Amino acid sequence: MRKKIVQGCIGVLLILALWTAASVTGLFGKMDAVTAQMLFPLPTSVAAELVEMLKSGYLLSNLLVSLGRVLAGFAIAVAIGLPVGILVGLSENIRNTFYPIIRFISPIPGVAMVPLAILWFGLGNSAAIFIIVMGSISPIIVNTFQGMQNVDRRLENVLGIMEASMMQRIRYCVIPSILPYVVAGFRLGLGMAWRVVIAAELVGVPRGMGYVLSVSRNTADTAATLIVIITLGVVMILMEEVLFRVIEKHMNKWKTME
Repeated sequence: MRKKIVQGCIGVLLILALWTAASVTGLFGKMDAVTAQMLFPLPTSVAAELVEMLKSGYLLSNLLVSLGRVLAGFAIAVAIGLPVGILVGLSENIRNTFYPIIRFISPIPGVAMVPLAILWFGLGNSAAIFIIVMGSISPIIVNTFQGMQNVDRRLENVLGIMEASMMQRIRYCVIPSILPYVVAGFRLGLGMAWRVVIAAELVGVPRGMGYVLSVSRNTADTAATLIVIITLGVVMILMEEVLFRVIEKHMNKWKTME
């Protein structure tokens, strides 16, 4: 673990050194240093602006808005997508009826729903949450269905011989088999949720990190743009470590119990 941390810190320091060199040298001679530092400010300048944004509460308030939207939309996507994926995998009739629709919707980016969402729901949380649901639900359904396709058929046959109920089949056979696929679908879905909420906030939904990006673009504030990008990366890493580590921990306990 210590080696991993040290190597990670070395990587960060190398990036900061390269960043500083590019800014000071005018992107390695491509332009003068003053212009370069406007377009690609020094890490110290970005850090100073980050402190100001934190002191004013501007960054945190908008981050919490985006985070709330993402969690709400993602929770709805999970509540719908998980049972749909299981049902599509369990029933051939349901699969034949609904899976073509799912395949049709899956390649459509959630960003494409932004104009419709604004028309239907107006500017605000409802539009953003709708876009997040539409953008993140497909990976959850598709991965859950793929997990259902890889359920241990021998165990399923044994449970059938034992006349196990549908709930017993799901409890002892289906869920342990599909958990890795479900977690992978959650990861993809959460990543898509962040992408579409930023896009929605950029083009019209007020407040949030996308709104901060839009303001920084309009004011040519490159430091603020970099701060938003870095913040989003840090938040995603933290969510990966906190949310999915908890899920994987429970998944391992479930496997041990089985």
